[in-house]
Amino acid sequence: MPKVRFIIPGLPPGTPQGVLFLTGDHRGWSNDPAGWTFTGRELAAELPAGSLLGVKVRVLHDGQTSEEGDVWGGRAPAHKVIVQDEMDLQLNFDGWQDARKGSGRPSTSAPPREELTLAAPWGEQPVRLWWPDSPKRPLPLLIMHDGQNVFDEAATFAGQSWNVVQAAQALANEGQPCLIAALSVNDERSRRYVPFPFELNSFNPGADEYLDWILGTLKPALRERFGPVEAAQTALAGSSFGGLVTLYGGLRAPTEFGTLGVFSPAIFPADFELLRWMKDRPAPQTRVWLDMGDHEADSLQGAAEVVELTHALARQLQLKMREVHVTIGADHWHDEAAWAARFPAFLRWWLRGLSPLT
Repeated sequence: MPKVRFIIPGLPPGTPQGVLFLTGDHRGWSNDPAGWTFTGRELAAELPAGSLLGVKVRVLHDGQTSEEGDVWGGRAPAHKVIVQDEMDLQLNFDGWQDARKGSGRPSTSAPPREELTLAAPWGEQPVRLWWPDSPKRPLPLLIMHDGQNVFDEAATFAGQSWNVVQAAQALANEGQPCLIAALSVNDERSRRYVPFPFELNSFNPGADEYLDWILGTLKPALRERFGPVEAAQTALAGSSFGGLVTLYGGLRAPTEFGTLGVFSPAIFPADFELLRWMKDRPAPQTRVWLDMGDHEADSLQGAAEVVELTHALARQLQLKMREVHVTIGADHWHDEAAWAARFPAFLRWWLRGLSPLT
């Protein structure tokens, strides 16, 4: 197996005194430093050829574990590793996660135009809204999951956003404006977005409750504020588990959404129950954008299998839906950076495929 040498060029100010160790996908993100501690600031490990890994540095100090982060004390993206030959990998990072949790992190992407809060069965639901200046009404409506990652970086999970305003404004400038409503989510994400019982939602799925709220509360609130929008002009979009709940929601209520943006769908819960559930659920008027990166697994071979599974899912959907568009992102991992890169093409495909508003 190839040897990979992990090197920390320098430690950021305020690094706790303790044991530095490596964790990541290859270890199930374990907090146990055994076998993966740095000597000085170097660690050598033999890893299978073809592995695709995300890794991070952690430090065990005073019986507690801290993970590398950004200079604002928030999360940072994992270091990406493609193991093919013997290699050195420098692990540069700017700080450690702490109680600030990214507070004060600046944004390079535009924030939403407005944020509001609506009552929901799980408590207050933040809704982040954007629309172009002086829009014609009504506007086609895009409802997005993981709203904390959609606009500006300050609110994101790991300092990366989809930068949707840039893409939406560009199309608005071309005469194709839209309204975007992004729904933030908390640590109940696995319950709210996965419709089937499995370990991560404690076998207590909440996707039906969530989708009922979108139909019964969110859409009426937006209709009152922005005017009525036909179902054919309404899209639902999300990534990973958000892609799963998007596809499930579109097949569950096929007359409510004309377009589905299914980014890197995580369809594995409950032994791929979605594939069995969707068997007799057509949506003949629905258009679907289905995509996947070609590095979305723990190995190059596994990633190729995920791509083939995506094509197989597309073939099944083509029997049920009006249109299925498949995109495979070259060198794209399972992260916000990849989804941000593919989002402008999705938005253009959605808006250009709409019939004129009546």
